[in-house]
Amino acid sequence: MSEISRESPTPAWLAPVELIGRGTLAAFGYAGAVALMLLDTVRRSLWPFGGDSRLEGGFTRVIFHQMAWMLAMGMPLVGMVHIAMGSFLSLQAYYGSTFVDGTGAVVGVGLLRNLGGLMSGLTFAGLLAARMIPETQAAVDRFSQEDPPFEPGALSAPRIQAAALACVLLSLWGVAVGTVVGWQASQSMMGLSTETFFLMMSRMMWFRDIVGLVFKCMLFGAISAAICCHEGLSQGGEMADEGALKPPGRDSSIGPRDLALPLATPIFRAACLSLAGVLVVNSSWFILAYHAVPFYGPTLLPPPGP
Repeated sequence: MSEISRESPTPAWLAPVELIGRGTLAAFGYAGAVALMLLDTVRRSLWPFGGDSRLEGGFTRVIFHQMAWMLAMGMPLVGMVHIAMGSFLSLQAYYGSTFVDGTGAVVGVGLLRNLGGLMSGLTFAGLLAARMIPETQAAVDRFSQEDPPFEPGALSAPRIQAAALACVLLSLWGVAVGTVVGWQASQSMMGLSTETFFLMMSRMMWFRDIVGLVFKCMLFGAISAAICCHEGLSQGGEMADEGALKPPGRDSSIGPRDLALPLATPIFRAACLSLAGVLVVNSSWFILAYHAVPFYGPTLLPPPGP
């Protein structure tokens, strides 16, 4: 006699509890998958050999290939954002400070300590979601047809490394652009000399600020890329299993419009989660390092004498 097991329906009064439980489990599962991907990237970074040779020629070559498009597409966006940031900080120093001579310190240190890395990380996170998820999904769809199957970590690790390095370079580029724009704004609108601008900036700038920028931006890029790789790998596997996409080739009729609808949700989700991750890392750094560690505390110059 066969027995048919049926799942008993959830009572209506327990539906909200079930919804909260499912959402909590899904959130922890998502965070765990991203964390495992980051740990796998660290492992492969320490020993980059033995990866899948089918992935665009090897581990190191993938890193440089990914960094090429990240920098080419990110530098104009980050530069435009920091044009606004540099001019804003320069004018803010004029209207909000008691002495105009401190404009260089406000612009340079403000960009180096917080705004440069934060704005670059936010801009870079949106760029990664728009480009990396379709690319990763296409790679999954391509290699899933081969035997033996590829390792997901071999696909994600070089991309995460490339994003971590590219985010640092883009942040330094943004700080440089914002500083130059702030310097020009202080000259043309306030009559501040070049010597005074850069002298005050150099007096308040510390090497530890550069270390903090590099560390934060590596986390910004790595976390954003890990989220995008996770979305691309998951989406690629689901679409391959369901037969939603054909393997890419000359006879394939898949176009950008066919990819837009199935990838819109993971791109939007990855962009939102990446932006949230950047903000969480930035706030945590401020609380745990800048605010709590004595040598990372504020470095204020005394106002000039009468």
